[in-house]
Amino acid sequence: MQEETEIRLCEPAPFIYFENGQIAVTDGSTVWLVIVTCEAMRATAPPPEKSLRRLVRYAEFYRDLAAASIRRGEDVDGKVWVRESDVIAARQSHGVPGRNIHILDRV
Repeated sequence: MQEETEIRLCEPAPFIYFENGQIAVTDGSTVWLVIVTCEAMRATAPPPEKSLRRLVRYAEFYRDLAAASIRRGEDVDGKVWVRESDVIAARQSHGVPGRNIHILDRV
């Protein structure tokens, strides 16, 4: 069985570009740009907010969602999208609908 490669955050630092947040992740040989939609940021935790502060605070959560997409082969031209539906599905799969996503940090 092939061991999964760890996906980690890398440079450049998270930033907001137009409406979406962007973070970079790598497996050590490839770098992907993770685009976190403004709707995804707002759905992450109450109150709904799109900000650099939120993007940075939940960067590891978004990294994990992006890593799952990369492993499923859903990256396109070096980009991975994290959408509102991804955030909602992650919240529901952890049994915390409607609650703060930071609870997932302890799961």
